[in-house]
Amino acid sequence: MDEIDFSPAQRALIDKPGSVFVPACPGAGKTQSIVERFIQRPGVPARQGVALLSFTNAAINEARQRCAQRPDLLTTPNFVGTIDGFINRFIVTPLYKALTGTVPTFKDSWHTVQGTTFGVAGVPLEFQLGWFAFGHDGGNARLVNHQVPYAQRSTVTNLPDWQRTKATTSASRLARRFLANGVMDCAATRVLMEHYLTDPINRAILGRLMTARFGSVIVDEVQDCSSSDIFLVNFLLDCGIETVMVGDLDQSIYGFRGSTIEEVKSLVGRVPEGTRFDGNYRSSPAICAVVNSLRASAGTDIPLGKWKDDQYPVVVLPVSGFGHARSKIIEVAGSMGFTPVEIKVLAYAETTARECAGASPPGDKGGGKLVQFAQAAATLQDLRASARARTQAMQTIEGILRGLGHDDDRVLADAEFLDSVGLTPRTFRDGCLRLASRTAPFDGPPSAFRAEMRNGLNALGWDGWINTGGLRSPNGDTWPVRMVDEPDALDWSTIHGFKGLQATVTAVAIPPLPKRATSADGVGLWGEGDPGESRRVLYVGASRAQRLLILVTADPQVPAVTSCLQRDAVPFMVVQNTRDTGSMNA
Repeated sequence: MDEIDFSPAQRALIDKPGSVFVPACPGAGKTQSIVERFIQRPGVPARQGVALLSFTNAAINEARQRCAQRPDLLTTPNFVGTIDGFINRFIVTPLYKALTGTVPTFKDSWHTVQGTTFGVAGVPLEFQLGWFAFGHDGGNARLVNHQVPYAQRSTVTNLPDWQRTKATTSASRLARRFLANGVMDCAATRVLMEHYLTDPINRAILGRLMTARFGSVIVDEVQDCSSSDIFLVNFLLDCGIETVMVGDLDQSIYGFRGSTIEEVKSLVGRVPEGTRFDGNYRSSPAICAVVNSLRASAGTDIPLGKWKDDQYPVVVLPVSGFGHARSKIIEVAGSMGFTPVEIKVLAYAETTARECAGASPPGDKGGGKLVQFAQAAATLQDLRASARARTQAMQTIEGILRGLGHDDDRVLADAEFLDSVGLTPRTFRDGCLRLASRTAPFDGPPSAFRAEMRNGLNALGWDGWINTGGLRSPNGDTWPVRMVDEPDALDWSTIHGFKGLQATVTAVAIPPLPKRATSADGVGLWGEGDPGESRRVLYVGASRAQRLLILVTADPQVPAVTSCLQRDAVPFMVVQNTRDTGSMNA
């Protein structure tokens, strides 16, 4: 691998021992820098390990690639992985096993586990365990309204007290059944972590274990920390473990997970601040300029990378509706020499991103088990699906098949369930993949897909423990939604889903201000110079672009957007229609 010419600020992070917070602009090369620090481990005794914790796969994959010639760096006492993995392995598992005698099974979300829904008399919907927050033992359930899908939120919000009480009681009863078998989702493991670490004895024991094992912990993308992540990092700091935090606080866009930018600022304020990484190796000068404009805090990005001499302006593309945006985006990008495969369409909402990209609306995430199975199978067969989407699809299929087994099997830990049906994790996953690839789900009616799945289960020999009666065809034997292959649709993602990634051409959708808006949107905050999460979402979206940024802007928002660009001397052009090249503004 070629040697990297690190900047003085990067070299300071790599070489200088001690806890530190280092701010970094988008595209600043922080991943390579923190991995190099992980490898060099300045000031860490040989007997102790270094933990590299990240919210994305970028740093994890980079560490594994860079350590290919030194595999010892990826083994005990070191750790490279997610914060969830760290919590599960070093905090929850040892204490849970010691206290209960059971090895826990961790699930990303209750939504991927069958048997986690229930009904309440008089309520026209099924409640899901993922809509509730619980105490450490599964008790004290409470409905969390923002976890409920928008279409069902009003029903849940307006429940009378007796139905809400019935729902929370049922949720606690069901959660306790899973927890009794050691089955828990990420939210439950974090509640357990905080419960364990608030006990002085447990805290002291784990503190000694942590300081004996780790000489340093590196936290990548610290701005993405939730309240429970902050609780963990504060614990590590309290233990006296060297803690290195790197990130861009203006990319803090996960307020819906319960954390606030103020909490993150308080966390990083516990350690000295290092030299900011202000060299942007990702983006062109115009994109750096709009990113500087969108940033609410101090700091200026300096274009230093491959595209530092590009002269493409930012393009403002007015649209009356996003349904017509795809052809306009392609034409604008094409006029500048870019092809459709180089374009990534981003938006805050999935429906907006899909519409802008020319893709079909998202499928009904409810529906029966057969519909959910078909959608998951279609995702696995889609070569353009993201790794995250494919992982979730695989979890959905595994969960559905488990849910079609005996009722008591649903709450078993994975190892016990697989033992009960005579499978290993590998044979179970291989079988699920074989089922998902047998046929294109939406090429025929649901009954044909159901029959093919039954044939596949018989061929696998799983018909003895799976009741296919649970795979019912929808009314009228027609699909309520069809996931059609769309070869002409542009690649798309939500801004949250594309965080940490980049694209040659990025088209960011800016929707109109809602008619009943009670606060300023991202454009409004940008114009007023005020901070806020909706402004930070635009900042993250724009900063994904390498060479060309297209702001696909709803007509009513165009004056406000161009006013901000003019105010901050961002090179831009407005394309009034795809036959008009517009005019350059600087």
